[in-house]
Amino acid sequence: MTYEGASRVRHGKWSRRSFIQATGAGIAASAVGGVFPNRVSAAEGLRSIGLGVSEINEVQNKATKDLGFTIAGQAMGYGECLTKLLNQNDQYEIGEWYYHDLALLEPAKAFQPIDTQRIKDWDKVTNLTKTGKLTPEASIGQGAAPYKWMWCDESGGKVQGPSRYVIMVPAWHNADSIGYNPKATGRPIESWAELLNKEWRGKVALLNVPSIGTMDCALAIEALGLKKFGDKGNMTKAEIDFLIDYLIPLKKSGHFRAFWENFGQSVNLMVNGEVVLESMWSPAVAAIQAEGVPCVYAFPKEGMRGWHGGLSISAKVKGKQLDQAYEYINWWLDGWPAAFVARQGYYHSIPENAKKYLEPAEWEYWYEGKPAAKDLPDPFGTIIIKKGDVRTGGSYWNRYSKIAVWNSLMDENDYLTKRWTEFLNA
Repeated sequence: MTYEGASRVRHGKWSRRSFIQATGAGIAASAVGGVFPNRVSAAEGLRSIGLGVSEINEVQNKATKDLGFTIAGQAMGYGECLTKLLNQNDQYEIGEWYYHDLALLEPAKAFQPIDTQRIKDWDKVTNLTKTGKLTPEASIGQGAAPYKWMWCDESGGKVQGPSRYVIMVPAWHNADSIGYNPKATGRPIESWAELLNKEWRGKVALLNVPSIGTMDCALAIEALGLKKFGDKGNMTKAEIDFLIDYLIPLKKSGHFRAFWENFGQSVNLMVNGEVVLESMWSPAVAAIQAEGVPCVYAFPKEGMRGWHGGLSISAKVKGKQLDQAYEYINWWLDGWPAAFVARQGYYHSIPENAKKYLEPAEWEYWYEGKPAAKDLPDPFGTIIIKKGDVRTGGSYWNRYSKIAVWNSLMDENDYLTKRWTEFLNA
């Protein structure tokens, strides 16, 4: 499991918000919203918790201004936040979270069903979450595709859908792959197999989150023709054993330079020349480029690894706060926050609403996959895209036409974590 939280990070002359991953062990991400303002009451507004992809001061401040009531947001570490979502749903009104963890949250009845008839632009939400296919010709991908977890009945019970009710309204999402230095590799990286290519021994880094690191390596093993996994998002014990038993000798031989645990580490590894390719999040590419180091985000022929977040309402919310919760969700879908996260490299479930708040050059670069018509900033004003840059993989619709696997919580997650730890200690 992995997400990107937010903090202020400085690298030499470069200063911008970066996105810090927090592992299932609960490594804390910096809190953008500071200490949680518990003074917010039903008469004043909403408390929202999540990770820094969405819990950002500028977003909550804009929502407060537009809606006329307080949105008190707090970015937390992954483990801490998930625990609170599960066990303390009287301590927040809005959970800004991720679909694959509904495997835990939905049975726990932490959230209440959301009536899509109260979601103003529900009809505009793309089919990526409703059916699993952004375009008719797209592949759905293995793992926890959002449509498998989104639908529920009026009582909050999971159903196949489509249904009038959902447990989470879809919003921000992205597709991850491999980042690489083209000068160092000397050729394009076009396959997940390159993560395990012995040509790069000592110059490879992996994301140190068991469920994600193993999926990336499973993609590589399949690409090498060594094994076909039944479902890379839900591996069996035998499949986990095959994978880890293959990786341990590689680690002992010095193949892996590092196992990174936050955004800054992944940036520094490539900026410092310690790695030539690594598992990476999309915003890290721009951060590395801003340091003057060439970096390209691969579009592997096998497909990308997808993840998806959205907004849920605590089961404890009722009355005026419930009305405000719907207002906040509708505000998130309206477009301003969609444009904000687009400038970080993320997509939104209603692209046409994002387009309303993006300059033409921004829309063409971030969504249409066209060369940047001019230098483009991140949402905090730092130029991260240079004129002429092109987003690897092309348009939003092209990138999501081939999702190989979605971030997932596997049935054998405990066993997976045990064996991943064995691999790290080898």
